[in-house]
Amino acid sequence: MKLTVTGRHLKITDGIQEHLEAQVERHMKPWLEGPGDIHFALAVEKQRHFAEVTVKNKGYSVHAENETGDLYAAIDGAILKAEKQLKKHKERAVSLKSKQNNKLNEKTL
Repeated sequence: MKLTVTGRHLKITDGIQEHLEAQVERHMKPWLEGPGDIHFALAVEKQRHFAEVTVKNKGYSVHAENETGDLYAAIDGAILKAEKQLKKHKERAVSLKSKQNNKLNEKTL
């Protein structure tokens, strides 16, 4: 898994990097299928903090954004939104695979 972080008007500190890695490991990795690319774009404008995350994995991509007054809250919100989309994609794929297997089993009987 490749994790890249871009900061706009913001220096990416070790604390931010560690927080991102921990949150990705906890919330996104269980839903990813094999190696993938995760890109974070973090920005600060006056008192607003923006976090965008783009996940590319095996033929699909997920994009989520969040804006709050706190950078860590913006990161967490964007990760949770992306996790929800990844979970939905994975559940659809499993459901579709299950339906295909059931049809195949019915044909063989």
